[in-house]
Amino acid sequence: MADNASPRAPRLIVVPLVLGIIGAIALLIFAELGYQRLESAAQRVAAALELQSSLYETQSLVVDAETGQRGFLLTGREEYLVPYRDALPKIEQTERRLRELARTIGTPELQDSATRLDVMIGKRLAEMEATLALYERSGRDVALELMNTGIGRRTMDEIRAQVALMVKQQHTLWSEGASRWSRDLSVIRIGLQAMTAFTILLLLAVWMLVRRETLRREAERLRLADEQARLEGVVEDRTAELSELSNYLQTVREEEKSRIARDLHDEMGGILVSAKMDVTSAAKKLASTDPETVTRLARASKSIDDGIAVARRITEDLRPTLLDNLGIAAALEWLVRGTCERAGLVSTLNLDERAEPLPPDVSIALFRIVQEALTNVVKYAKAKNVAVDLVRSAGGVSLEFRDDGVGLPDTALANRLSHGIAGMRQRVRALHGEFSIKGTPGKGTTIDVHLPLAET
Repeated sequence: MADNASPRAPRLIVVPLVLGIIGAIALLIFAELGYQRLESAAQRVAAALELQSSLYETQSLVVDAETGQRGFLLTGREEYLVPYRDALPKIEQTERRLRELARTIGTPELQDSATRLDVMIGKRLAEMEATLALYERSGRDVALELMNTGIGRRTMDEIRAQVALMVKQQHTLWSEGASRWSRDLSVIRIGLQAMTAFTILLLLAVWMLVRRETLRREAERLRLADEQARLEGVVEDRTAELSELSNYLQTVREEEKSRIARDLHDEMGGILVSAKMDVTSAAKKLASTDPETVTRLARASKSIDDGIAVARRITEDLRPTLLDNLGIAAALEWLVRGTCERAGLVSTLNLDERAEPLPPDVSIALFRIVQEALTNVVKYAKAKNVAVDLVRSAGGVSLEFRDDGVGLPDTALANRLSHGIAGMRQRVRALHGEFSIKGTPGKGTTIDVHLPLAET
């Protein structure tokens, strides 16, 4: 018994497998044949639906043409012929499409109906053309008399009846195709249900594999997220360090400018003033005895005056004394008006002067931003007008700088080599403020700055 049972076990497994394979192949063949039948039925149904749409469209175009022709005959205005003339080529296109659809569907009755409709439409268009020709030859009254005979109305009634007949034929074809489609779907549904059980088993196996892969990917995602968080922390630390370094370098730079300005003012200024006094004294003593030398000393005195002016301008550019002595409003007025006068620009200032001075770091930041903006205007903007607004409030100070120049190119803000804009933004960021710059090509540039002030 045991020897007989052991060979049967493989056969019990092999037979269902073979039957399952044969059934799967048969189902595949049957599904392919059913798909072809469904596709054929779908094409016929789609053609029938398109035929119905084309019928209604053709009828509507003929009605539009008739309406335009009738309006022209009644009013004599040429614009009423526009719908008539526009409808003629469209009617020809829809008729051609109707004939193609009738051939595609393939029933003799429908093809005969399409031919009769084509003849009727041609007849109606010929009637309308004849009426218009009669209007041109014999006048409006004769054309209206012909139109009132009812010839066109009878032809249109025949067209409508023929369209209704073809719609009915199309509906019959659509119903037959839908019934065949429904039967084929029922048969295919039974076959698909037979394969559902086998598909479920495969899906269970796939689900197990996918679940295992999903768990592995989730673990990998968590690991990458931790690594990304670590790298972002490193980047934030490095960015903070670089920001602090940039702030420190700006502070050192301003201190160095202040030192150079003091040296120029104290030492170079004293030397030039002393030389000026000596030259003036020598010129007075030689005024009566050596006029030529006096002339040369006058030129030397003027050169010394020019040197003093240059030294004063350099000193003010490095560290404006007005900023330290009279405040940011006076310093900005001196800077903007002086630069605009030298460059031939028109300046408009609206500076809020308050009794309380701004902190030195805020004042120098605002001054440098306006200075950099003016430099860009003079070099690149080709502007004619410059406006600067400075507004104080309880919580901070706001600065707006505007020009009517060529604006900013699209790549200016994203250009890392644009050190001027980057320097302005870094100065504002160091003081925990807000900075924005907007420029439209050909419409100028606007810079907005807001710096918070500590409450006193």
